[in-house]
Amino acid sequence: MKNKYANILSQVNNDQRGVSDSILIVDGMNTFLRSFTMINHINPEGHHIGGLTGFLKSVGYAIKMIEPTKVVIVFDGVGGSNAKRNLYPEYKANRNKNRMTNYSIFSNKEEESESINNQMARLIQYLQLLPVSLICIDGIEADDTIGYLATKLENYSATKEVTIMSADKDFLQLVSNKVKVYSPVKKKIYKPKDVLEDYNVSSYNFVNYKILMGDTSDNLPGVNGLGPKKLLKLFPALSSDEPVTLADIVIESEKKVDEHDLYARIVERKHQLIINEKLIDLKAIPLSNENVEQIQNSFKSRYELNSHMFMQMYVIDKLGESIPNTPNWINQVFGPLSSFN
Repeated sequence: MKNKYANILSQVNNDQRGVSDSILIVDGMNTFLRSFTMINHINPEGHHIGGLTGFLKSVGYAIKMIEPTKVVIVFDGVGGSNAKRNLYPEYKANRNKNRMTNYSIFSNKEEESESINNQMARLIQYLQLLPVSLICIDGIEADDTIGYLATKLENYSATKEVTIMSADKDFLQLVSNKVKVYSPVKKKIYKPKDVLEDYNVSSYNFVNYKILMGDTSDNLPGVNGLGPKKLLKLFPALSSDEPVTLADIVIESEKKVDEHDLYARIVERKHQLIINEKLIDLKAIPLSNENVEQIQNSFKSRYELNSHMFMQMYVIDKLGESIPNTPNWINQVFGPLSSFN
């Protein structure tokens, strides 16, 4: 009886919310690869299925927790990093394409890569049976698409909140009173106060934190000898909500070159820092009109829930109890999304 009334009340609440009310944006490849590496589910035929099932469960968990009115899943497009490599050829050059991520399951890189490709292709087929929007634009990284969407939605009055799901810290620069970041690794939703608590830098200045510190995962060098504590001693204004620009930092450093070696190093690294800014600042990534139109069209498009076909595929793939009580899970997690128009 309680469940019956709970469902009625839930439907009433849904009727009062519009499709643009609460948007969940999922960093697709980040979520998939994390699941692929950490979840060692094997089906009865001996195939690794952790990337597929882990992704679905992780996104499902986020939907139940956040209760969004719309879910958008974003993947890197083909050649997504090309434009950034044209600007800085060393971008991501430190990544070893032959490095394995799951040694406990696969005997060689070729076997692992085949499983990644097969699970990704199958995952897309599952997602096309759920009421979500998929965005994958050739020539654009998922980070840039997400940055564009979050920035636009922040200024869209019909949207009350945006939540980005990713373990990538780069997205913390987008956190505001309206935009949040959910880290599935830390099981934590970052609001402005949380960014400040964890990094002693405000979310509004987090981009400069990344620019000056560099990003080893993307092979972007920062200022030698500059750590988080020293950075804040040199530029305490980074802890405030008042945005500080890279130009402000360079100008201040030029005035204080005799006060500390690090000010001089910042001035010396000015050219690299400008490159870092162009590659890291997700609010200022240049997109063509064609790309913007593609993103907007994909955002507006949404697949329809087809739980019957989903279950047929689930049985064929022998996913078993990877997602317990799967039919109810589909309806409870994704059913409400179909009611928002």
